[in-house]
Parts: sequence; structure tokens; C-alpha cells
Amino acid sequence: MNLLENISLAINGLISNKMRALLTMLGIIIGIGSVIAITSVGNAMTTSVNDALANFGITNISVYLSSKEGGGGGSAMTKDDYIATDMIAKYQKKYADKITAIGLSASAGTGKIKNGHKTSNVSLSGVNEGSMLVDNITVIRGRFIAEKDEQRVSKVAVISERLAAELYGSADNPIGKQIRMETNYGYKTYTVVGVYQEASSSMFMRQDTRTTFYIPVTAAKELTGDDDGYQSLTVMAARGIDYTQFADDTQNFFNTFYTKNKFFQCFAMSLESQISEMNSMMGTLTLAISIIAAISLLVGGIGVMNIMLVSVTERTREIGVRKALGAPDSAIRTQFIVESMIICLIGGIFGIILGAGLGYAGGLLLKQAAYPTLSSIAVAVGFSMVIGIFFGYYPANKAAKLDPIEALRYE
Repeated sequence: MNLLENISLAINGLISNKMRALLTMLGIIIGIGSVIAITSVGNAMTTSVNDALANFGITNISVYLSSKEGGGGGSAMTKDDYIATDMIAKYQKKYADKITAIGLSASAGTGKIKNGHKTSNVSLSGVNEGSMLVDNITVIRGRFIAEKDEQRVSKVAVISERLAAELYGSADNPIGKQIRMETNYGYKTYTVVGVYQEASSSMFMRQDTRTTFYIPVTAAKELTGDDDGYQSLTVMAARGIDYTQFADDTQNFFNTFYTKNKFFQCFAMSLESQISEMNSMMGTLTLAISIIAAISLLVGGIGVMNIMLVSVTERTREIGVRKALGAPDSAIRTQFIVESMIICLIGGIFGIILGAGLGYAGGLLLKQAAYPTLSSIAVAVGFSMVIGIFFGYYPANKAAKLDPIEALRYE
């Protein structure tokens, strides 16, 4: 028989034993479906994380202080250890052509704003003019914190549209209004100069019940009494440069000020390299889980082998007749291998459909489209075919080696 006849015979055999064929395929369907679903959701998670990180700016470089190895990690940081403003000024001057903005920030605790019987909670954050670009803040009314506000230590604020709506019923006209709040350092009054748009929450970045209340970084430091410098800063690099190399240059520059410091040193890392590391980690995790899920394919393959052995036993007389009529061993072997491959191929197709459906459902939970890739589909189909050949060969070889006389006598 040629290949088409073998395929036709295999399909007719499956149709005549539908329930047995379905139960045989079940292990393949579950295994392939699991792998497809996991890879689809894994890709969706990676995309979601990348999008969330990219919102902070793909060109951003984080600079922060960390303990030196063997330098006494338990040592408390003092004002002499901080990144001083003159260091930042020298850095900005040296790399002026590679820097778009530098974001500085200082936390000033929390605050409570009372509006009648309602209380709004805020997080006080001191920022500089560059933070608007670095943190990708969108101002929808008024303006952001300006350099003059920092220099004058002005008591001005940029509030979220949510807070504006809570206080004034709308984000349209709060500019110039004064807000009195209770802070960790007593009651303070700030004049609203701008309203910013809050970023929408995602699975990985849940919206806090507190809204951020931006004030000049100098005003925040005056409030806390901490004017010793910064433990970290964020640099928004110019487009088109090698961000990884610039991060290394940035780290080397700041560390020239820490050569004599026994306990602390500077580190700089580009967001691009962080995303690459995240992708690598997510890819490894997805692969590991997929391999675990693929173990069910082994179980499915054993099920295929079992049912093919049953099929050989049931068709022993048919095999004897074919061999008596001159069918070579290779023809018998091919017949049963093809039948095994058809079982696994059909199971693989149903598994892809199941996996795509589960992946899509997982994507809805992540609020991110999750579709199987062509490569994962190709691997799934190819793997199911390999399983068919591998687990079908032993029953097929057993059928091919049957003695025709003994086979014809079989009841």
C-alpha cells in the first residue's frame, strides 16, 4: 500500500473506534495544549512587563549607591556618602551631549488633606524639573515643577487629576488654589500649579490608594531637614547612543568620587539591560514550566503505544493474510507507524486549539493579548509526530515480525 492508502486506513480505523481513539489522544491533547498555553501566557507576561517598564523610558539609566563587597554592608549611610549636587553638576557638564534630563527625587512622607467629611491621603514626593521627562509624567493642566521653584524652595505642588476631582469635583480648574495638609512634619500649605494624568494600573503595577503629591525637591528636603544629597538618581539618556556603554561610563564617573570611601560605591544600570535580563528570566521560567508540562506528553505517548499494541493484537489475522499474500515487513511496519502518527497528529491539532483557547483566556486576565507563536505551533506539531514515530515503532515492529502461519491461526 502507498502512503495515502495507509493514511486512509488509519483514519477509517479511528472513525470506527471513536471513543478509544479520543481517550488515546487525550494525553497528547493535554500535553500539547499545556505547552501551547504556557508559552502563550509567558509571551503575554513578557510583553506586559516590557510595556510597563518601557513606560518609564527605555533610555533611562538608574544610578544608586550600594555597599562595597567586604566593606561592611551594615554601615549606616552618612551625609558624606551621598551623591552630592556638585557631583551631579560635573557629570551633567561632562556628558551634556548624551543627557536629555536628570531626575532627582526625595520622599517627604505622607499627608492628609481634609475636605469636609472626606479625607484624601497623599504621598509627598519632592522632584526636580527633569523628573517630568524621566518619569514620563503627563501634565494636563498648568505646568510641572520648574527650576525656579527649586531655587526659591517654593511651596507649590502638582497634583493628580484624581485628587483634583476629589477636592474640587473636577480637574479643570484647580490652578492657583491652596491646599492645606497635615504632614509628618506639621501642617503645610501648598499652591497648585499643575495637574498630571495618573498612569492606568496594570496587573504588575497596581494603583495605590494614595495619590502622589509632587513638590519641589528642595522643598521636600527642607521639610524633612535632609539636605545632604541623594542616594539615587535617574538619567534620561539622549536617543541613539549605546545605553549600556553610557551606563558603564556613568558608573565609572561617579565612582571616581568613591575611591576612598570604604563602605559605598555607585552602580548604574540602563533600563534596556534590565528589560533584557527580565526577558531572559521570563524566557527561562516559561521554558522550565513548559518542560514540566511536556512530561504529560510522555504519558500520552505511552498511551499511544498501549493502544497500538492492542490494535496489533486485534488485527493479527489481518496481518497474517497480508503477509501470506506477499506484503513485506516494511509495509506492515509503515502501516502501523502511520496510524500512530495520525493519532498523535490529530491529538496535536486539538491540543493546539485547546492551548490557544487557554492562552487567550490567560491573556484576558493579564489584559494582554496572548496568541501562540508559529514557532510554538510548529514545534508542537513536530513533537507530536516524533512521539507517533517513537511510540509507534515498537508495536509496528512487533506486527512486522509476526509469523504469517501463526498469525493466520490466531483466534
